[in-house]
Amino acid sequence: MRVLYIAGWGRSGSTILDNVLGQVDGFFSTGEIRSVWDRGLIENWSCSCGAAFRDCDVWKSIFAEAFGGFDGIDARRMLAIRDRYDLPWNVFSPRRLESPDLVEYSSALTRLYAAIVAVTGAKVIVDSSKTPAYCRILQECAGFDVDVIHLLRDPRAVAFSWQRKRLWEDKEGSYMSRFGPAMSSLIWNGRQVATEALGRRDPGRYLRLRYEDFVAAPQPALARILAMTGVGSAPPAFDKDRKIALRPVHGISGNPSRFARGEVELKPDDEWRTGMKRVDRLIVTAMTVPLLLRYRYSLTA
Repeated sequence: MRVLYIAGWGRSGSTILDNVLGQVDGFFSTGEIRSVWDRGLIENWSCSCGAAFRDCDVWKSIFAEAFGGFDGIDARRMLAIRDRYDLPWNVFSPRRLESPDLVEYSSALTRLYAAIVAVTGAKVIVDSSKTPAYCRILQECAGFDVDVIHLLRDPRAVAFSWQRKRLWEDKEGSYMSRFGPAMSSLIWNGRQVATEALGRRDPGRYLRLRYEDFVAAPQPALARILAMTGVGSAPPAFDKDRKIALRPVHGISGNPSRFARGEVELKPDDEWRTGMKRVDRLIVTAMTVPLLLRYRYSLTA
């Protein structure tokens, strides 16, 4: 099973990249599938197609194939094991992840991803779960070939986005998590370091992509991604204005933009350049200087 994993920190464009990749022939977009146990099975959030998760015919078929139905797997146990091992420091462990409960969890993931292939006929499963530790678990699963897209965005833009108040589409009256500039910067730093560690495990299956470069020139970026997978599918077509026609995908969780369909224009979100408080900008810049320079971001942007 070939998995194309989008790793990084939230508010970096993973949802739109996932949706676009889901338009590629032979690619199946799952959104943040690490959240299938809680936001899917337990809380019944909406699939990106618009149906409630348990009402989506595609996910019904996948779980019937994998476990005999939605109730054929103990979602709360899977969630507990996930939260026990989906921790940043596990990315750097030199040992294989072989505890009995993690073996049980890996077996469930193998059945789930295999069922996705069987039901959808996918050559590549696009997974935008983002956390490096979850990707490490997938890398340890037997029969998985995992390609990693290290998606990053200017940490000042990310920090500014995390301060916005956004309603969850699936939780009426509830807002998405918010982080201050210092906490966002700490997590941003950690995610970049951990994702690079994933790349060192198999450099040929690792590609670093800046969000800013993707929205400026999506066609070349997609060509690089597809070349890494080696599947041979053609990238979806953008017009000269960087517009693309999106058809519905079947993603779990993620930014509300996962419900986008029809004509969508890729354009940079630069509101942070004028809307971010000067003190917040200085905090983020000071905390991320080494990686800002490494990833070719201007210190004075």
